[in-house]
Amino acid sequence: MSGYSAPNCPRTVTITFWSVIFLGTWNLGRAVAIGQQLDLQDVLKLQPDPRLRLAGAIIFTLLFFGLAWQLRRKRPFTITAIPLTIVGYTVYETAVWLLFAQPPRNWSLWLLTSLILIGSILFTWWALRRATHTYFHYER
Repeated sequence: MSGYSAPNCPRTVTITFWSVIFLGTWNLGRAVAIGQQLDLQDVLKLQPDPRLRLAGAIIFTLLFFGLAWQLRRKRPFTITAIPLTIVGYTVYETAVWLLFAQPPRNWSLWLLTSLILIGSILFTWWALRRATHTYFHYER
């Protein structure tokens, strides 16, 4: 007989976990890319200041990886912290895009990106609320 037993983790929590890891990795890659091109961006006088975007990428990298770790440890505060962090990330990205980007030529791409981020927020909120009693062993 095998000593292996299936983990007691709902599929929606696993999807949320890997989604948070993906967002952390995305921001880590962004931080590395901005850091490598910091001198070039200073010469080009880009707006917003590249150091601000680098700081934002580092902050969101740490937040997403930290929340993924805490979700894995079944911490109940992640039920609200993960969707709120994704909301903060969405607001930050949208504000940078609206304030500093040139007028978009393709509004459908902006609409698609917005729908994906709003869908991510709603999915994580639903998935973690759904797993409250089975995964977190947390009573309201």
